[in-house]
Amino acid sequence: MMTCPINRRRFISLTAAATVGGLIGDVQAKTDTELMRWQGAALGAKAQIMLYGDDPVRAQEVFRRCQQEITRLENIFSLYVKDSAIRRLNAQGYLDNPDIEFLDLLSRCLSCYQITDGAFDVTIQPLWKLYADHFSTAGAAPSGPSQQKVGEILKLVGSDKIILESRRISFTRPGMGISLNGVAQGYMTDRVAKILKEAGFDNILAHMGETYAQGHHADGRPWTAGISSPLQDHKILMALPLNHQALATSGGYGSPFSDQSQLHHLLDPKSGQSAQHHGAVSVVAQDATTADMLSTAFYVMDFAKVPEVWAKYSGLERAIFVDPAGKVTEFTG
Repeated sequence: MMTCPINRRRFISLTAAATVGGLIGDVQAKTDTELMRWQGAALGAKAQIMLYGDDPVRAQEVFRRCQQEITRLENIFSLYVKDSAIRRLNAQGYLDNPDIEFLDLLSRCLSCYQITDGAFDVTIQPLWKLYADHFSTAGAAPSGPSQQKVGEILKLVGSDKIILESRRISFTRPGMGISLNGVAQGYMTDRVAKILKEAGFDNILAHMGETYAQGHHADGRPWTAGISSPLQDHKILMALPLNHQALATSGGYGSPFSDQSQLHHLLDPKSGQSAQHHGAVSVVAQDATTADMLSTAFYVMDFAKVPEVWAKYSGLERAIFVDPAGKVTEFTG
């Protein structure tokens, strides 16, 4: 099965991370701590960790542990790793003895599917493949695959068709497949942040495609992320201080299937079409997994349905909706 590119929704979050890094400046002056940084990749996206400490050797050791955790989780969740758990599940239609992390994350995904009335749905992968195959053909119609083909594939979509058991994950219909691209980076961000905190670091920023920050810079300033415009200028529309908070952003305009089409990878699981309600949606929550799931769900939902979903989650701080013209609407519950 073709794999769905992990960067289908990420460039706003990456902009946010760059903004955080850009605000560091010369904060090391007149402090006893040093800013230490790790840069790499996680699930196909740029990743970075920043922390303050006074022991570079200790920092390098925790960076090594974080890298190991990233690699371990990629072997479970990545659609790019040849023998990853998710690829075996999609190829076979079942997976025996799944990792506890797979069970944990998929359980949260199924709960979100129910709470959002199907707006968040990990079984979207066959639909993505239909669009990807269509636009890989020379002279493909900019309107996308036919409604008949979309309708046939939608029979394979729906997380209620996943059977989740402690020793097996399986699908009820042949040809199904899942993508965790709408949540795995948030989950990985939380896991890395947990390692940093357990190692005793108080002032940290972890960005694995989504962002978690705790504490502050050495001079007392908060970590700050920027929300950028969906327009071509990508200007910063607002700055968000983060402390014990995570930020996730979804924006389909950064991932069109083709230069000749406005259709993008953030597909509505019910209609089978690219979602068009918003230009971008960002969610600030206490954990990156929840922020990641809900930024995806809210992107494909009509705004009128957001309050009902919001009320069913704890630890949510705010949601920022940016319309295609760049107008910002903030929601706090």
